[in-house]
Amino acid sequence: MVPFIRAYPPNRPTGSVHVWYVFRGEDMVVEVNHGTQPLAGTPHGPNAITTSEQFVLGTQGNLSVYAAVVPADCELSEGLQTVHLRTLMNQQGVTPDVIMAASYAKQLVEFRTLTRFCTRCGAPYRSIPNNWGYRCDPCAFEIFPPVSPAIIVLIYSGDRVLLTTKVGWGDRYSLVAGFTEPGENFESCVAREVREEVGVEVQNIRYVGSQCWPFPHQVMVGFLAEYKSGEIVMDAEELADARWFERDAMPLTPPPTAISGQILDIWLKRQTETGMIIGFDRVLT
Repeated sequence: MVPFIRAYPPNRPTGSVHVWYVFRGEDMVVEVNHGTQPLAGTPHGPNAITTSEQFVLGTQGNLSVYAAVVPADCELSEGLQTVHLRTLMNQQGVTPDVIMAASYAKQLVEFRTLTRFCTRCGAPYRSIPNNWGYRCDPCAFEIFPPVSPAIIVLIYSGDRVLLTTKVGWGDRYSLVAGFTEPGENFESCVAREVREEVGVEVQNIRYVGSQCWPFPHQVMVGFLAEYKSGEIVMDAEELADARWFERDAMPLTPPPTAISGQILDIWLKRQTETGMIIGFDRVLT
């Protein structure tokens, strides 16, 4: 993947081709015939649509990349449609660089839309040059786009995994997940979330990889953890079901575009040697 070089305001991108990630509410605007790509445009805006706010994201190879917002009641011209970013991330043919830039754009759109006035004194913010932060001049308070870390963990025991589902997920099962709390490192968060959601204890907690998850501003930090002890005691307020699944009898699980699906894929394709699990050194991208 071509490196993405961020261009913080007031800097400008340097690519010769201009693309726009345009959001209407939670949805991204795309062409009907190119539903996995950003809109083409010029340095002044995307083609075929008028935006209410726009800003620079950066450069990727020969691409100058921008983000923009249109009002929620904006009527799209013929040939354009909207797609929820979560849906876009699961579509066939969407590339990692598009997912990365779209996630970046959505999180900045969210931050810029909601961050207008100082949360301490109520005065208007002004932009801080060369980053995405804002500063309140009267009280000197500064604020920056939030990133909320959350863990997601595959619990395994031999040839079985402990998976969970929630109301509204249908037949799909996934991994235990939850936000980190103040004063907590990731490994402690893994042990606590597992204990709280499914009632078991784990050991041999190992980091696998991470993924930006812009719903609205998370980074999912993926782990594997070996079952240690305890019977399943499900948190009925959080989950609809939790159970063990054998490796050769797996339920419907998340797609490989989600970190949960990637971790499951690593586990399913693992090798074993004298009871020791190996092959978990792959880094997710």
